[in-house]
Amino acid sequence: MIKNIEDFNIKAEMKDEFVTLPDDINSKINEFWKKVEEENPALWDGELVCVDELDIDDKKHNIDIICRKSHYSHYLYNERIGIDRKYSCSSLIAGCIFETSDGYYVIGELSKETSFPGCLQVSGGSTDNDDVSNGHINVINTIKREAKEEVNIDLDDKDLVDNWCIKFIDLPEDGTRLHTYIIFAKADLKISKDDMKKLYDEYLKYLSNNNLEIEFSKLYFINKNKVSEDLNNLDNPKRPYLEKVLIEDSIG
Repeated sequence: MIKNIEDFNIKAEMKDEFVTLPDDINSKINEFWKKVEEENPALWDGELVCVDELDIDDKKHNIDIICRKSHYSHYLYNERIGIDRKYSCSSLIAGCIFETSDGYYVIGELSKETSFPGCLQVSGGSTDNDDVSNGHINVINTIKREAKEEVNIDLDDKDLVDNWCIKFIDLPEDGTRLHTYIIFAKADLKISKDDMKKLYDEYLKYLSNNNLEIEFSKLYFINKNKVSEDLNNLDNPKRPYLEKVLIEDSIG
């Protein structure tokens, strides 16, 4: 479920402790991760922010999130294999929906070095230790970092960005836990689809020439008035939220 949270206050806190898992689950995760590394040595089992509690107060327009630490292997095992809800790992992700000046959404195709090669998504990624200060998680920092790293957009650049704000959150329909809780910002660009493509092609060359990590191997542009049609014309796997959040924004 995509919920509009444009006028909500978000408070995200990080406990300085790791999720504790039974030995048998840890063993299964370790065996799973060995196979993952064999398939894709570029992946790294770093620390991951794991959502413990998420509470939304619609009357006060507050969102409270409490997290603990885990590892990417825990999250990926939970997503691909599945774990009892008591030991599941739900990551906290923040990203940005970009809309060009001529009415196209910008989405990226994940590169072959990622854990989901070819998958389509908006710019975004997991919150990490760089976003934590004195126990507080700064999701704005996550959004800005991912936008710059993935599509080379500085959200504070007034020549490129008209305005932007946090706008949506992805929540479960039935109260169950999600693999990821995603906070989406929305940014209106001052540049057209063609200009955005040129900007990204230049960035892609820079990353390649300097042997730097490429997260999006390609960008696609989705007509705001034809979201479902344009997405259905693409054979790539897609993040579960993708069509829902773009449609929600298009009608908003």
